[in-house]
Amino acid sequence: MRQNGFTLIVSLIFLVMMTMLGLAMFSGFTLDETMAGNMREKSRAFDAAQTAINSAEYWLAQPGNATVGSTCSTTLATPQVCSNALANPTTLPWVNAGISVTPASGAGNYAANPTYYIQYLGTQASGNTYYLITAAAQGGNANAVAVLQTVYKISVQSSDLGNG
Repeated sequence: MRQNGFTLIVSLIFLVMMTMLGLAMFSGFTLDETMAGNMREKSRAFDAAQTAINSAEYWLAQPGNATVGSTCSTTLATPQVCSNALANPTTLPWVNAGISVTPASGAGNYAANPTYYIQYLGTQASGNTYYLITAAAQGGNANAVAVLQTVYKISVQSSDLGNG
């Protein structure tokens, strides 16, 4: 009879340990899912910001758009080159700056449309003109943010087309 009681106590201890192990596994799964969701939203924000940079580069490459720009102090309704820098590109939303871009997957899928800002940096003696493009985007929520910057160069090349 004493052995039967001992078996019951061991079984109950084993059951408690298995329950604790199961609960620990479930909390680990929840943490993994949260981290995966955050990574997905950060990737979406990064991709949207890259789309905004691509849009700005395309616009700059069009004839007549690559100018020295002017001071931008109000909200931009159409793309333009600005001669002044953004006050703080990492603080969103940008106040009185940036061009909004609607992503291909639709505006409703993001906390806000991605935005870009083009700043004229200068022209070298070689004729190359440089622009700083800053883009900011948010994922599905306002906490997933990506701010990207790139320098875009427009080169002027000449070649001798004479008879030779």
